[in-house]
Amino acid sequence: MRIEPKLLLSCIFFVSLAALNPACEKHGEKTKTASSTRDSLSKHPIYSKYKFNNSENIINIGIQPLWAPTGLITEAIRRDNVLQSALSELGLSIRLYPFLKGDDVNFFMSRGDLDAGIGGDMPAITAAATFDVTISSLIQYGYTSIVANHHMLLIDLRGKSIGYAYGSNAHYGLLNALEYEAITKDDINLLPMDVTKMPEALHKREIFAFSAWEPTPTIALNKYSDMVVIHRSLSSGYLYFRKSFADKNPQGVRQLIAAEIRAIRWMQKDRRNLKLASQWALSQGKGISGGKLGVTVEQNVDLAVNDILGVASSANIPKKLLVNDGALNKEFRFLKTIGKISVNIGWERVRDSFDMQTARRIVANQNKYSLNRFKYEAGDNDN
Repeated sequence: MRIEPKLLLSCIFFVSLAALNPACEKHGEKTKTASSTRDSLSKHPIYSKYKFNNSENIINIGIQPLWAPTGLITEAIRRDNVLQSALSELGLSIRLYPFLKGDDVNFFMSRGDLDAGIGGDMPAITAAATFDVTISSLIQYGYTSIVANHHMLLIDLRGKSIGYAYGSNAHYGLLNALEYEAITKDDINLLPMDVTKMPEALHKREIFAFSAWEPTPTIALNKYSDMVVIHRSLSSGYLYFRKSFADKNPQGVRQLIAAEIRAIRWMQKDRRNLKLASQWALSQGKGISGGKLGVTVEQNVDLAVNDILGVASSANIPKKLLVNDGALNKEFRFLKTIGKISVNIGWERVRDSFDMQTARRIVANQNKYSLNRFKYEAGDNDN
């Protein structure tokens, strides 16, 4: 039953990537304005409160609770007693730090504050091109959406202001969609902003549309009856590690990948597990969003099912994503054009940062890594 959705997602993914390079060139100069904001992240009202413990026995991981379904997966990992026991035997433990987007995670990874992070395809590629990382597993495979305040065609965005998160998978999906409609750089006004601010900005008519990942589009549609999704693009997300950490702690990396696979299987096994993980994720999300999120537990569950939980039971990275002129290669070229990656960086560096073997070996040794043994803090369920 899972084959058909997976094939459909794959087809949509590659169709949406068809017209990449011109989009990059035509929109590059307006998107560069967001790069300067990275320098202020250390003074961010949320991030500045984080006290990173960089002792060798602590694994600091940057997560995104406002990104469905990764928030459900990471909250299950947080409560995974099987993982905690395995890491304890290695003299390790984890600490999870919530962030609003993958670009923010990368900032703190590049400084050495984080050992691992959760990010979309764009942040993962950026990390691989700008500092040494090992991209170990697939953790998201779903949609970003363009949301407007009424039904319209993409061509109707000409001359309008559009909110977006610079350097994100939604950024890429937006520009690729606009290029398909032959909208040039002079036809729109791109406004970088955090995803938490987008629905309100659209409601106040400060922008005409925005591009974001779930659950932000669903939150917007729930809160404002006039808002609609006018376009969707498929994207992927990853768990990745600083290479220095991965090389020094290969067993710790394997146990974390195993915990991700175990969380996916646990949630796929019973919808009640999904609902529980959804509750955990929404609770964590309130802390970083500053209040009520505007999405229900059931809606968050449905978003997860329509993502990786509906098409995969492991965290294997599909090989087709890394072929020359494939999906990730095209996004790599996009990032070069907007200045996120140096023009001197070759595709081989990024491609070779993807670890295509470890997750597959873990699945092949599922008993060794207890992939079907579920013991979470909210209750036990041994198989």
